[in-house]
Amino acid sequence: MPRLSRTACILSFAITCMSAGPAGEPGAITLNEREYFEAPGFAFLIFHNTDPGSRGGLQMMQNGEWLMSSDNVQLTSQDSSARLAARVLRRMVDREKKTATIIGDIPGLSLGYELICRTDGERMFVSLKFDRPLDPAKVRQASFRMLLYPPAYFTKSFQGDSMEGLFPRQYSGRRTLLKASRILRLAQEDPAHSLTFERSGGTLELADERGDHPTGWFSVTAAIEPGASGNGMNVEIHPSIDAQWRRQPVIGISQLGYHPAQRKLAVLELDPHDDVLGNVNLYRLTLTGEKRLVQSGAPKAWGAFLNYRYAIFDFTDVTGTGDYVVEYRGQKAGPFRIDPHVYDDAWQLTLEIFLPVQMCHVSVRERNRFWHGACHLDDAEQAPANHPHIDSYQQGERETQFADYEHIPGLNWGGWHDAGDFDLPAGSISNTVLALALAQEEFHPGIDMTTVRRATREVLLHVPDGEDDLLQQVEYGAEGLMGSFRASGHIFAGIIESSRSQYDVTGDPMNITDNHIYDPSLKPDQVVGDRSGKPDDRWAFTNRNTGLQYRVAQTFAVASRVLRPKKPALADEYLAAARTLWQFEQTHAPVYAPNAYVGRGGSFPSDEIAATAELWLTTDDPQYFKRLYALLPQIRATAPEQVGRSVGWMLARLLPRIPDPEFHSLVVEVARKWRAAADAVEAATPYGVRFPAFVLRSDWKLDSPLQTRGNSIMGFAWDLQSDAMRDYFMHKNLPAIFGPDTLLNVVNFVLGCHPASNTSYVSGVGANSQLVAYGFNRDDYSYIPGGPTPGASFMRPGFMDLKNFPYYYNQTEYVIHGAASYIFDVLAAEWVLQHPAARN
Repeated sequence: MPRLSRTACILSFAITCMSAGPAGEPGAITLNEREYFEAPGFAFLIFHNTDPGSRGGLQMMQNGEWLMSSDNVQLTSQDSSARLAARVLRRMVDREKKTATIIGDIPGLSLGYELICRTDGERMFVSLKFDRPLDPAKVRQASFRMLLYPPAYFTKSFQGDSMEGLFPRQYSGRRTLLKASRILRLAQEDPAHSLTFERSGGTLELADERGDHPTGWFSVTAAIEPGASGNGMNVEIHPSIDAQWRRQPVIGISQLGYHPAQRKLAVLELDPHDDVLGNVNLYRLTLTGEKRLVQSGAPKAWGAFLNYRYAIFDFTDVTGTGDYVVEYRGQKAGPFRIDPHVYDDAWQLTLEIFLPVQMCHVSVRERNRFWHGACHLDDAEQAPANHPHIDSYQQGERETQFADYEHIPGLNWGGWHDAGDFDLPAGSISNTVLALALAQEEFHPGIDMTTVRRATREVLLHVPDGEDDLLQQVEYGAEGLMGSFRASGHIFAGIIESSRSQYDVTGDPMNITDNHIYDPSLKPDQVVGDRSGKPDDRWAFTNRNTGLQYRVAQTFAVASRVLRPKKPALADEYLAAARTLWQFEQTHAPVYAPNAYVGRGGSFPSDEIAATAELWLTTDDPQYFKRLYALLPQIRATAPEQVGRSVGWMLARLLPRIPDPEFHSLVVEVARKWRAAADAVEAATPYGVRFPAFVLRSDWKLDSPLQTRGNSIMGFAWDLQSDAMRDYFMHKNLPAIFGPDTLLNVVNFVLGCHPASNTSYVSGVGANSQLVAYGFNRDDYSYIPGGPTPGASFMRPGFMDLKNFPYYYNQTEYVIHGAASYIFDVLAAEWVLQHPAARN
């Protein structure tokens, strides 16, 4: 790092805490051992999270709510509109001087910088110093931008030197709300969110960044003038800090309720400075209007986890059918049910509304409401060769007979829109079909509430058609995969919009394309039959990926089994495709073309093992058992934790049919070791589920090897749901080693017994659920019933956060494979609880 010259460019912020005192007094800001600044209800993180924008940089919590984050230094070059990327290299901390410094550089300018944060107990000072003045011949614009969480400020007031106003709830078309102001005062009428910015020697701009994209936040920007020498910018930010502030307890329960026979724990999440005081009261709601006290007692202290303290209230002995609420220190959770039939319909919204709404290539109608029209009937064109695309899609050299941009027939039936966007990723669809087919095979729910009409491309909700809805969804997803196999003999990675503007569309997807196959011989506004001259068709990304081929082979094998009783011809086709995919990969070198939701390769062939095992279960063909036996040395040489997390459940499903004692003993040995490792992970949290390693082993060092981009972005409920599904099969086949607790704990976790809040992650399921989510109707601040969200996400060094904001996709986005694993888990929980012998 070059030495800073006397002519360094300096951007400094002073953050004054209005209710705090000098260092050492109650409420004073301190720099703690995890290298961030803190006070009661206040935290100021120094690039502990390095994801750009709203999930990283300088992040500030006030009164327990995360209100601000920051970009890195923003620089735009003179010769183009592109930004010059600034890199964060390391963090240096001097606790004695109460200073934390970010060391970084801008490689495109061979320029270094320091971002210095310090406190005197009352204020935060942030200074940005470049090692030389910015060259105006190279730099057109430079700034440092702080971002404000939008819902915290909707309709709140702001005042500046020369104007005032209210933060708009909807983007009004006006980006700049207030500019060239020395003082900004925000939300003075609301002490919980009140902030004041004051700058000497320069001005600040308040803006609404949602014009570029609805995921944008409000911003406060301090411009840096290129070419200025020794320019100093001092900004004081006055947050509201209450020295007596304590976070209210969160009562973690299942918002749906409990089966009488299952363990029932309320997990209390407490302020880190709180003592476990007072009694928890459980009331039953009665017809007379009386809240009848059923159980009262002091919770049992559990200890510290992440940034909070925890205690447990056990009410397992309460088994009477009825409606209940839990109260503790002025907080209430519920009402929820205790009922032998509590899970009977907890999965049905997901199957009967969410998954049909996600179906592509059809119109979906619920009584008088059209969720969307028949869309993407012009699917799809061959993606151009050697093209990196949006959302992790990539096309390498073509492997099909189709030329660049040539229409590939047969891709306009089947599949679900993956998430809040409208792409059809084969890996995600395959995972979804697999979980749904296994749910059908294991539990046979036999519900019919949805009509699917292929001839007219119509789906009607709450209208029976004589077909099992779960089987219909299995078939529809499998058909979306078979389209590419029928066209080219292998499974394509997926289909997605050809442009960013199309990809970003929300609302009815039938408006994204004109549903006519593009014909370059026609004029742009010309339509002839099913062809048009409008080049708006989606692209198919067609490269073969060995992991994906094996994964889909497994899925087709299971789908063939469950569809065979009613659709034997289709089952035969799916099984033949599974055999063909497996055989091709056995006789050709593996290829792991990068793409969304596909295999990444590696030394352990988990996808091959899973496909081979499933085909053996389906066909009893000895060639598959022979191949599994040949893979035993690799299974034996791999860590039991890795085997257990990936294919252990598949191997356990083989046990009833394996006569070979060596194979049997190996699977049991792996299961025992995996159970011991899983027990240790589950015991590390008060929730009894397997938090990911990046949470449990989180480091606060900026250069931590665990601090890779993406680890803290997404909530992880879907991963836990997949754990639970695998654990069900371990429990079913190895009940002496695996009990049902992991499955039941995960279901409770997803339905409200989790950190940060007690909101059910599944929209419309439970008394308090996620009713603002990142679905295709997110612009309406609405939800899709039964939609599964990933839930609270982790922020280093020890915070869990859950916002009620539809554009926070990392916490509120729906995905189809999360829907399928949720359906499976709830049906599995119901089955386990209704079969005491299996439960014990």
